[in-house]
Amino acid sequence: MIPPLVVELRKSGRTVLVSPACTVLEALEDEGIAIDSMCRAGICGTCETVALAATGPHPRDHYPRPLRLCTTAPGPLTHLILDL
Repeated sequence: MIPPLVVELRKSGRTVLVSPACTVLEALEDEGIAIDSMCRAGICGTCETVALAATGPHPRDHYPRPLRLCTTAPGPLTHLILDL
């Protein structure tokens, strides 16, 4: 079973739990947080923001780095800090 992803929004101080059935974009929208988005497939880059840090069993990337919220979901990452 995949655990929820804990997403910390650094600027607003909010924390959102992302269920395995959702993307980060969907979870933020469900919490009333407006995020610009268009394609929802990771192609257009409209929902891209800066990931400041992440933790999980195998974080493969160096942070800070750009991240497209529409294609990011729970999985290897367990905690994500965004510049939002």
